[in-house]
Amino acid sequence: MGKLEVRGSASKTVDYDLMRIKLDFHAKENTAKEASQKVMRECEEFLGVLKKSGIDISNISLSSDSIDLSRDFHNDGNRDYYRANRILEIESEFNMKMINNIRSITNSSNAQVGFCVDYKLSNEDAIRQELLTEALKDAKRQAEVMARAIDHKVVGLISADKNAPELNSVYVGEIDSLELCSEQEFEPYDNSDELSPSNETYTETIYTTWEIAIL
Repeated sequence: MGKLEVRGSASKTVDYDLMRIKLDFHAKENTAKEASQKVMRECEEFLGVLKKSGIDISNISLSSDSIDLSRDFHNDGNRDYYRANRILEIESEFNMKMINNIRSITNSSNAQVGFCVDYKLSNEDAIRQELLTEALKDAKRQAEVMARAIDHKVVGLISADKNAPELNSVYVGEIDSLELCSEQEFEPYDNSDELSPSNETYTETIYTTWEIAIL
């Protein structure tokens, strides 16, 4: 009887299927009142356009709302001002046309608003579990190949661990190598409406020990 220590791995590239649109309304004025009123007015007008477009704005979340005193430093002295921010977040399934439509609304307004889209994956846990299974199968295949090379066979699995072993152990194997639906007309972006979301490659590695015996 003997042992083989093998590292198995598996990778998969997947497209993101969820998105989070972040809209950052901001203003910089001499007084807190002026900054606050400007941001609230521009945000209110924007929400009004969305509401007329058939969007249920109750599904839009207010992630941040603030007024801060700031200071600019100049050669001729310091200047204090107030900066107001109100950040809205819209979460939904990935929809490139929706992204373009909201950008179109911001383009047609005079609001000072930052625009950002982040992506997420709805089933990341399931994908990682699938990759762990494939990584274990990969480790078994490697163990069987190496066992046959020395006229042995794999008897069974002794251990499997996601965590790397102590440095004095040497493993063989692969090296890490809200839909907008309304009659409102939006500026057309037919080509970019066809764009796909970004993707990410997930990799899982498993460290295994196999019992082997002579054929």
